[in-house]
Amino acid sequence: MTNPIDPSQALTIYLEHREPDLAPSSLRSYDYRLRHFVTWCEEQDIDTLNDVSPRDIHEYKQWRRTDGHQGEGEMSRPTVKSNMDCLRGFLRYMEKLEYAPDELHDAAESPELRDDENVSDSIVRREKAEAILAHLDKFRYATREHTLFTIAWNTAARTGALRGLDLEDYNPDEQYLEFHHRPETETPLKNKENGERLVALRPETCVVLDDYIAENRTEKQDEYGRYPLLTTKVNGRMAAGTIRGWVYQMTCPRFYLDACPHEEEGCRTHENQNYVYECPESTAPHSVRRGSITAMLEDDVPYRIVSERAQVSEAVLRKHYDKQSERSKMEQRRKFFK
Repeated sequence: MTNPIDPSQALTIYLEHREPDLAPSSLRSYDYRLRHFVTWCEEQDIDTLNDVSPRDIHEYKQWRRTDGHQGEGEMSRPTVKSNMDCLRGFLRYMEKLEYAPDELHDAAESPELRDDENVSDSIVRREKAEAILAHLDKFRYATREHTLFTIAWNTAARTGALRGLDLEDYNPDEQYLEFHHRPETETPLKNKENGERLVALRPETCVVLDDYIAENRTEKQDEYGRYPLLTTKVNGRMAAGTIRGWVYQMTCPRFYLDACPHEEEGCRTHENQNYVYECPESTAPHSVRRGSITAMLEDDVPYRIVSERAQVSEAVLRKHYDKQSERSKMEQRRKFFK
């Protein structure tokens, strides 16, 4: 027999259960996906989870895929899968606590994805990254934007790792950066302590870093008394949203070419830079990471070395990050058979 519980209260219990195992960003993603289910239950006058039936789960899936997708058209299959996988885990845990009917989670079916659906193609290629860096070097040398993109491209670090860097994490004499997991002061790493590492830097990267620190870095502490490497005048440590905004702006062709080839297709970045999020070529920071990793692989850096530098398993590296063309891979193999 199940016990009655409000869906919103159930969500709170589930998030508390998952919190020790998830990075804060992942926990927010769970909250975001499951909050839609709570909203749907409210709209359907479902007061307790033990009133939810398999048919309800089916109807929720249809609602989330269409009407519940924030008016953005039909949800993609990968997004439907991530939402239903999350709901299934939530319902399974509620069943264990006897808050939901047995086997209800089986109704939260997710679509099977083809290989090409399960891998993102969003990437900043080497040529584009070099064009962005050339523009920054000429017109915005050693600014925060220049330093951010330089570090991101040369280390393939995630957004959370970039914002978590402190001034003392940079060793200018031995030319490397240290990445540390510091959850107690709100700068965790995705892989926690396993993500801690030293990353060697090229001399030209260090020149930009040295000049940024000497000339343009704002000397300001964050709310925990730490001295961030990449700073803002207001908060000290920049927010993840600030990093995303800068990367979206810098990857828009209008930024580094002073024109956008998609203007005739409706791109409005010439009107206001706030429209960079709508530009087909503007991308999130993860696309820079993906491009950086691909560039390393194109340069014949072994998978093991790239895996350790970028903190990603070799299996995930091959499936999600290796964006080399088949011809490029063939030419790499050719070198070993001459």
